[in-house]
Amino acid sequence: MKQDTGCSGHAALLDPYVDGELDLAQAMAVEEHLQACTQCSARLGRMTALRTALRRSAPLEAAPRSLRGAVKAQIGEREPRTAIPWRWGLAFAAPGCAALVLALWLAFAGPAPEPAQEAARVVYHISNSATAGAALRTLSNHLNAAPEVKVVVVAHNDGVDFLLRGALDEAGQPYELAVRRFLDRGVEFRVCYNTLERRRIGAREVIPAASLVPSGIAEISRLQSKEGFSYMRL
Repeated sequence: MKQDTGCSGHAALLDPYVDGELDLAQAMAVEEHLQACTQCSARLGRMTALRTALRRSAPLEAAPRSLRGAVKAQIGEREPRTAIPWRWGLAFAAPGCAALVLALWLAFAGPAPEPAQEAARVVYHISNSATAGAALRTLSNHLNAAPEVKVVVVAHNDGVDFLLRGALDEAGQPYELAVRRFLDRGVEFRVCYNTLERRRIGAREVIPAASLVPSGIAEISRLQSKEGFSYMRL
């Protein structure tokens, strides 16, 4: 599909869209454009992947300043009472004192701690309930391969239908049963309230296992830009 004539204007909104800085009207306009423009959709995917990679490779923070205080306390150092900084005093200390300082530093500092490995976070975007069955099977395979992954499923447009009361899958089984099983595995399901209003669907029609968010697109953008979620559209 070719890029439409309004692509340049929408492309300029992709950065604030990913950062969650657009108002509702702008976010909805970008959403509609992304559904029709494969080039902007691909660009959004690259932007999201780049931001996620940069976030994960951010350098560690410096050691806390309290470490210096702990070392100084152990060697009896006090706040300087003269104009000579305490570092200069160490410079004139005997070699044995310098060795003592080094030993205390090594004892208290120790090796740098390994950074904690955070579990992967993924937001599944479902905009068409015709693909819900396949999406849930993919989600099941994902969790089997990576049980620690944190998954949030966000449904909007026609994708909300499988989260409505009485919705049945291809085998005639209620989707709600499958959704509850995923809840037990830590998966969260969120429904776009804007979609419900536009389609005149009452909030009570949504199964209790799913929660409502004001805007599905805004929620996806927030999860990506603020909470480090990777994006997957199914």
